[in-house]
Amino acid sequence: MKKFVRIVGIIVLICCLFGSVGCGNKYNAELFNNAEQWIRDDFLRENRVKAYYPNENYDENDEQSERYIYDETAPLTRTFIISDNVTFDEIFKGDNIAVDFANEILLLYIHSEIYPGRNYSLKKIAVEGGKISVSVEIEKKNGVGDAAMPAQSCLLVKMDRIEIDSAEFIEQ
Repeated sequence: MKKFVRIVGIIVLICCLFGSVGCGNKYNAELFNNAEQWIRDDFLRENRVKAYYPNENYDENDEQSERYIYDETAPLTRTFIISDNVTFDEIFKGDNIAVDFANEILLLYIHSEIYPGRNYSLKKIAVEGGKISVSVEIEKKNGVGDAAMPAQSCLLVKMDRIEIDSAEFIEQ
């Protein structure tokens, strides 16, 4: 009986070892939530998405004045491929993230967010031709009541350098 248990244990160990081969992060991708805190204010202003923004002309003494306005002329999302220091310096303030552009690139996704307290996780990355598709999923919380008016938010992916012409983010 001991011999049988030992053999079964060895088989299970071998299955676990071979089962994990090939799993992993093919592009060494890392997702950063709330990346807007690292981005220059002027860049965010120039790259608005459909969301609510503080009204620059708000007058608290005027009942008709709106504190926030909805930008309905902006696109739903914006995506940027950042592959050099010049572009990085145009977008980011400071050196909050270290990037070796000889070996790495950044993908910036600007979108409208209604759950500001929830994080996204990276689900899948697929490359076909010169296009990369990044699938992300928002953290699920049932019955929390944390929805808010849509606001501009940014996700940032740091990954191994690959040659791509376009990028898309898919929210699952």
